[in-house]
Amino acid sequence: MDMKLFDSVLQMSISGAAFIMAVVLIRVAAIHKLPKKTFLILWELVMIRLLIPFSIPSMFSVYTLATHNLSSAALLEIETQHNIPAIQGLSVATQKAAEPPADLSSSVSMWFIIWCAGMILLVLFFVLSYLRCLIEFRTALPVHDHAVEMWLEKHPLKRPVLVRQSDRIFAPLTYGIFRPVILMPKKTDWKNEKQLHYVLSHEYVHICRYDTVAKSIATLALCIHWFNPFVWLMYLLFNRDLELACDESVIRQFGEGSKSAYSRMLIDMEAAKSG
Repeated sequence: MDMKLFDSVLQMSISGAAFIMAVVLIRVAAIHKLPKKTFLILWELVMIRLLIPFSIPSMFSVYTLATHNLSSAALLEIETQHNIPAIQGLSVATQKAAEPPADLSSSVSMWFIIWCAGMILLVLFFVLSYLRCLIEFRTALPVHDHAVEMWLEKHPLKRPVLVRQSDRIFAPLTYGIFRPVILMPKKTDWKNEKQLHYVLSHEYVHICRYDTVAKSIATLALCIHWFNPFVWLMYLLFNRDLELACDESVIRQFGEGSKSAYSRMLIDMEAAKSG
């Protein structure tokens, strides 16, 4: 069972890597020509391939090479010693080759154990990191600001949205799915309503699109295919494209005239974040 599971994951990872490279090439060629949401759709298709096992004929199966060599060797040996016709020899050889040798089975079992260990360690890393941040975020204080309250009234959602502030972050962020929280740095200039509306609108897009769920799915794909460097590349570019798609949505909402001011705000926040 473990060999079949590992072989299935490996096939998904290899075909996923080819898909990722195709998306990367499209992204390089058309990053400034296509809507940023287009790339999110492509990344979502990649994640479907990485997470949902469906059969695609592949010459890279774990057993393909071994089975081919065993079949050829067994066929020659049977025909030579027993003078069996080619078709009958092929049938017997195929039956023997269907059972992988003990050394191959032990090798695959070893890789299966390594894969499971890496996956468990990465899952623990992400879970513990999230819990640590969640504990820190609980110390955040509610925001009592007229501009923020007015903005929340104009942007109602079925899920209650809270705006809080913390001295442990340097850039705005959003967390939570059923009760999303927009967390603002404590040093936010609350009097700069224009900038405040940009920031809140950006985080609002994340909430409306359920980007927290999308990030969780991408993280799951990374944990399963941690051994594949192309999946790490997908994870980084997907998270970057999430932000770019939100930026594009905010600029569309406020008009092309806001692009300069919005870009300047992003630079200022990144400078404050990096120091």
